[in-house]
Amino acid sequence: MLREQNLAGKFLIAMPGLEDPNFNRAVVFVCAHSAEGALGLVINQPHPATMDDIITQLSLKWTRPDKPIIYHGGPVAPERGFILYEQRLDLPGVLKIAPEIFMATNPAVLHHLAKTATSGRFLFTLGYSGWGNGQLELELRQNAWLVGQVNRQVLFELPPARRWETAIRQMGIDPSQLVEGSGTAN
Repeated sequence: MLREQNLAGKFLIAMPGLEDPNFNRAVVFVCAHSAEGALGLVINQPHPATMDDIITQLSLKWTRPDKPIIYHGGPVAPERGFILYEQRLDLPGVLKIAPEIFMATNPAVLHHLAKTATSGRFLFTLGYSGWGNGQLELELRQNAWLVGQVNRQVLFELPPARRWETAIRQMGIDPSQLVEGSGTAN
């Protein structure tokens, strides 16, 4: 039964016919799932903001050689930043989602990750995706989403444009075989 399955640490992969424009070919990393609802972050839709914008806004001392893409994590609280990362940090407000995958909204985490010596990959989103009690389970019954195992390469490395297809192919499914008319979530 879907209600009993905790999807935290899994991918939700939007079916081609999902009508909500916020989730067109989206890959969502589920961060929390309980009887009260679910919270996830879209990991393949680049946001128009840049890491330079965040660096300036938070007065970060950025010494890493790379500056990651900012993602549109979802339509809820689009002004709020969320960080998915691999390195265990003893800071307040950190949620362990899966072995060595954590989520935080605490700016201190981003201050730490901005340093050159920081190990582990991370991504940053503005906003999140949220579902109320039973809403995600209903969307799953309506075939709006595929549920897949998390893959760190998809989560942290692949270019955003390749994440949806790759996540589906790793489930053993050819995306061209998916029916466009399925996945209608209201």
